[in-house]
Amino acid sequence: MLSAGPTPHTPLEAWTFSITQGGQTGKSWSWQEFRALPAETITADIHCVTRWSKLGTQWRGVSVDMLLDRVEHDAPYVMAFGDGGYTTNLSRRTG
Repeated sequence: MLSAGPTPHTPLEAWTFSITQGGQTGKSWSWQEFRALPAETITADIHCVTRWSKLGTQWRGVSVDMLLDRVEHDAPYVMAFGDGGYTTNLSRRTG
């Protein structure tokens, strides 16, 4: 597992994935609900700023696009928040 710090150990009964907008929760999934969503497998390369790469890494998970399609929004960008204070922004623009 790759993480930006110590590997998080959230008990599965306390785990949630939520999409919020303007401080309001648009949709939230428990671990069991999230695992029931359609998943896909992709292969991608990882390049780290510390000058190492891992080529051909396989990932399996739920597409962010599929999750965002389940809430009404018109945001061109989203901000993702994770365990350990990690954040990143994602463009919703395609093409």
